Amino acid sequence: MITCLSILIPVYNDLAAPLVEALWKQAEAVEGLEYEIVVADDGSFDPLIVKMNMETCRNLGCRYVKWKHHVCRAAMRNDLARLGRYDWRLMVDTRVRPVRDDFIRRYLESGAREGEVVIGGVEIDGGAASRRLYRRNLRFRYEKHEQPKHSAAKRAERPYASFRATNFFHHRSVLERVPYDEDILTYGYEDVMLGKALREAGIRVAHIDNPVAYMSFECNRDYIYKVNESMYTLALLAPKLRGYSPLLAAYDRLRRFGVVTLLSYWHELFGPAERWLLCRMPSLTLLKMYKLGLFVSLVEKVRK
Repeated sequence: MITCLSILIPVYNDLAAPLVEALWKQAEAVEGLEYEIVVADDGSFDPLIVKMNMETCRNLGCRYVKWKHHVCRAAMRNDLARLGRYDWRLMVDTRVRPVRDDFIRRYLESGAREGEVVIGGVEIDGGAASRRLYRRNLRFRYEKHEQPKHSAAKRAERPYASFRATNFFHHRSVLERVPYDEDILTYGYEDVMLGKALREAGIRVAHIDNPVAYMSFECNRDYIYKVNESMYTLALLAPKLRGYSPLLAAYDRLRRFGVVTLLSYWHELFGPAERWLLCRMPSLTLLKMYKLGLFVSLVEKVRK
């Protein structure tokens, strides 16, 4: 079993205290484990959040690092990786919680070897509010629909295309050899690009059943904003990500049928109405239409 671990948590205006406390409790329960928890604040501007995160770290003996806001998420995560003291690292997003009480132990006993990566997966947990969230929240409904694709068995079928760094266990040499791509300045697809880079570098990615659960979900308007930015990112990265994105595969099929121009016009005409409707009702069919139309429109603009 691995006996030394750096737990690395990136934070930006999110309350990290519940996650830090859960991971600290689990790490303390592993006999003989030498560990550290590092919370890296990427320029949060909410003073109450900052205060609570700092107090939690101080009370539990964790390290709290305050940065100016990075130019992109990739740069922030590369800098976070450099803060780790130990060879083995567990990078965990702030807005999640471990599903199992032996979450840390499962990674330590996963059989990972030097230079390898292990991914535990994600689940969606709305708690007592799940029914209300499913009716009203687009992000929750989308993630719930996609959840069956995140089982360990499904992820293992395409280990690199299924790479998701929500909880990312790895040897320090991995990001030293293949860092996040800091040319990605907009939101989205950092994980996908890293998965591709890991494959090209011949770095093994193993998938196990050790998920974290998403516990909070942005409002529909904020989620649509993220969708817009991620589609822009994918349009810029399209030449590099063929084979790694179902949306790109759909675009290529539609282009062969000669209908992308029609879809682009459709989005220019009806995209604002679709966006308005999505902010008011969480329709996955409408979301799919909106994303496809937006992506086609953006790719056509990039190509010109």
